[in-house]
Amino acid sequence: MIDPEARTARAGATTTGPVTLINSFEVTPGRDEAFHALWERTSRYFTRQPGFRSLRLHRAVSDDAPYRWVNVARWDTEAHFRAAHATEEFRTVVTAPGWEEFPSTPVLLEEVTVVG
Repeated sequence: MIDPEARTARAGATTTGPVTLINSFEVTPGRDEAFHALWERTSRYFTRQPGFRSLRLHRAVSDDAPYRWVNVARWDTEAHFRAAHATEEFRTVVTAPGWEEFPSTPVLLEEVTVVG
């Protein structure tokens, strides 16, 4: 599901403010229910972690989108994000049977500009 080191670390830098994880998933049309059920089970782990703010799951309106599902998770700090992704329980939930069917591309972001 998520490799916390993949595209989520800037060499020698750690942010001090809130961060957002955007994780895009490849889900074959017709496998939406299986993906959503697996995501629901896995999301329960994250919502219990210190520093967790919010979690949103989005589905593309088109079946031909390369990433049909996108997870957006907000964390108080990068340290909270990293701590939640460094536990044995995390490794267990993200390697549960079924995840191999849904490759993902995670990116950890910091806010630079806010309008509105």
